[in-house]
Amino acid sequence: MQGNSVGLKRTQAPKLKPKRSKKQDKPVCPIPPPDLPPKFRQLIVEEMGGKGVVLVIQKTIFYSDINLTANHFSIPFSQIKTHDFLNEAEAKELTGKTPMQEWLLDPSMKGTSITFNKWVMGSSSLYVLTNTWNPVVKNNQLKKGDMVQIWSFQVNSLLCFALVKL
Repeated sequence: MQGNSVGLKRTQAPKLKPKRSKKQDKPVCPIPPPDLPPKFRQLIVEEMGGKGVVLVIQKTIFYSDINLTANHFSIPFSQIKTHDFLNEAEAKELTGKTPMQEWLLDPSMKGTSITFNKWVMGSSSLYVLTNTWNPVVKNNQLKKGDMVQIWSFQVNSLLCFALVKL
């Protein structure tokens, strides 16, 4: 290769770039959190006077979430976007193993009373929506594989939830 026009000598090895750590591969600008759909925002904020709207979880519905015998929707601590959706009194009540009756706005924009509880299973904990969960599943035709979000908000200092089907 005597007439090499690139100017590399035969014995010259290409320079290797230093390996980057995985932390450096993350985008500089984090992905912004999803927004509450406009029709929910209008009802919750403008019509109901809801405040402190926070995304609690976005998850795929599993069989256990729609099993009629189980009758609950699980919100594993490990998947919760922020734990700040509960005030101190609510967190204390759940720690004391007292279920709370709350209000849920379902995907069809229908409100229903639902039980919100904290379950401790060995070393892991989760929140659950129970008691009237099966009618929510049936009325909104929720099925395994559906992607949903649970949003929390306060109306007159009362904890409320919105279930959004994506």
